[in-house]
Amino acid sequence: MITLEKLSEILDGDTNYQSDTDRKLLAITTLRSKIPFDVCHSIIQGADHDVVYLCDIDEALPYISEDDAKIIANGGVFIDTDSDSLSMYV
Repeated sequence: MITLEKLSEILDGDTNYQSDTDRKLLAITTLRSKIPFDVCHSIIQGADHDVVYLCDIDEALPYISEDDAKIIANGGVFIDTDSDSLSMYV
């Protein structure tokens, strides 16, 4: 398990918000493989004009390792403080 502070540090680092589709897909599948279905039924919770809202940060945090955080950061995932969720630009 990773702390919220460490996850924020990794996601706020050299995140590539314009990452390619394969990296985005890897980020989503990494989250789906780590977070149990009964905790987060749908990794993709919703979408807006240019952003996809993923699982709630409080639901995801206990299941994400530091290595996982690096994978999802590479896919352009960030913490959306307005929705308290992991999110990514599309």
